[in-house]
Order: sequence, then structure tokens, then C-alpha cells
Amino acid sequence: MRRYWRTALLVVGVVVAALELRGHLPSLTETGRALRTAGLGRLAAAAGLALLAMVAFSEQQRHLLAAFAVRMGPASSLGLTYTRSAMAAALPAGSAVSAGYAFGRFRARGAPRAVAAAVMLLSGAASLAGLALLYAGNLLVLARPSVATLGIVTAAAALAVLVVLHARAVRRAGGPAAVLEPDVAADAGRLARARATLRHTLVLAGTVPTGRWLAVLALAVLNWLADVATLVCTVRAAGLTVPATTIATGYLVAQLIRQIPATPGGIGVIEASLLVALTAAGAPAAPAAAAVLLYRILSCWIDLPIGLACWRSAKAPAAGPRLVAAAG
Repeated sequence: MRRYWRTALLVVGVVVAALELRGHLPSLTETGRALRTAGLGRLAAAAGLALLAMVAFSEQQRHLLAAFAVRMGPASSLGLTYTRSAMAAALPAGSAVSAGYAFGRFRARGAPRAVAAAVMLLSGAASLAGLALLYAGNLLVLARPSVATLGIVTAAAALAVLVVLHARAVRRAGGPAAVLEPDVAADAGRLARARATLRHTLVLAGTVPTGRWLAVLALAVLNWLADVATLVCTVRAAGLTVPATTIATGYLVAQLIRQIPATPGGIGVIEASLLVALTAAGAPAAPAAAAVLLYRILSCWIDLPIGLACWRSAKAPAAGPRLVAAAG
């Protein structure tokens, strides 16, 4: 049944993309001409920012693992991130396959099952929180609030942070939880196990120091910001003068649409959304298509060969670290 739902979503996604792109697609000749005239300096900056986004996400997971005394080197963590990205983009149900692979790698590093599951869930939560902060920042920029309104919002946010920190301090004063695995009966159903895992993840989240949580959240925000900046650089490299706020808004809309699991890695959906956003902002079709193509090459498609190389190196323990370091 799930397979039929995925097929139906894919068909709907293709139809919607075709309707959105009608009148927005340039010819291949025009797009090729725009690609040949792209600015190399800004393309180099875009490539560096795309790498920074991957490093930020890999460090985000590495910090969470370290919070539970599980060690993973920077090169190994970056290699795992590239492998996961390649799996998510290239395989059917790629996100689930990617998560399962990461879970196995965490276990191989000595993480208990509960800790490995908790890191997966908490890393995802941190990424969503980072993206939510970007949405909030974008709304503030678009709304152009007065100084007084901005001060009230800032004070409310600061008060909320202080309340959370106080609650955590009170909870930690009672001593950290020492449970290593969820308390669930061996014959419990899948739903009961999922609930037990979620409850235990919340318990483990409470044992993570506040400073480390702030570092994880900062890395999550950096990951998204670097990805947005990659798109801005490719748009500039294509010779377009679309305002950065408009580009960021289009990016955030594309990320929202991407949550519909129509295609692996959002392939096709993100390209269509970004192209429509740029052309709707007044950008000519050919440079807009070139900018989107360059962005997706740097932020997604180049991950496929790098991820494959990292996956192969991870299967060869003796040569693995050298190959992953080379890929990074």
C-alpha cells in the first residue's frame, strides 16, 4: 500500500511541477550559454559554502555523539554525512535507508542502541529547530518591524531561553538519568517500542549540557545558512541581481515543499520550486535555470560520487580514513 502512495505522490509531483514550469523553462541552448558565462569566483565561493554546510551537519552529529561519550573523528563524520546525502538522493526511500546506515555506523562506534536512536532523533530535531529559526528570521526581515517591536520580540525570546535553562538546571540538579536502554517489554508492539524510544530520547536529551546544545543548534543554523548562501552565490554567478531576501524566501518555500516525499532527495521538486521563484521575481529564464542547476550540482548531485567513495572507504578499514580525508 505504501508503494502505491509513493507512486501517486510522484505522479502528483510531476504534474504540479509541469504546471508550475510551463512558460518558465528556457531552451537548452540558452541555459548552456548562461552556464558558460557564469562567474568563476562566485562559483568557487558557492563550492566552499556547500562544503561548509556539509561540515556543519557532520559536526552537529559528532557533537551529539560526544555528549554520550561516543567518539567519531571529523573525517569519519564528514564521510558519513556525504554517504548519507548520496543515499537520500539516489535511493528509493532514501531518507530511511540513510538513517538506517547512520544508525549502523553509530553502533559500530560503540553507541548503545538507545543512544544511536537518540542521536538520530535529536539531530533531526536540531535541524528542524535551525530551519525554524531561519523561517522566523526571514519573516522578521520581510515584516520590517519597528525597533520597539523588535525589542519586545528579543526580550520574549530571551525570557523563554532563561526559563528553559532554569528548568534544565533544576532537572539536572536531581542527577542525570543512567538508563541505557528503553524499558519496554520484549513482546511489545512496534508502536509501544516507538513510544518507549521517544520517551527515552527525551530523558537522554535532558542529560546533554546546555553549552553543547547551544553548539549543536548553532551548527544546525550554520548548515542551513551556508546552504542558502550557496544558492545566493550561484544566482550571482549567473549574473542575476535578485535580492538576497527574495532568494532566501524562495529557498525556504522550496524546503517546505520538499517535506512532501514525492521524489528521493527532493529531486525535481526543489529545482522546479526554485526556478519558479526566481522567474517570478523577474529573473530571465535562462540565467535562472543556470543558477538553479549550478546550486543543485554543488549541494546535491556532487554528493553522489563523493558519497560513493566514502561508502567504499568505510568498508575498507585500513584505507578508510585516508580516502575519507581525501574526499573531505
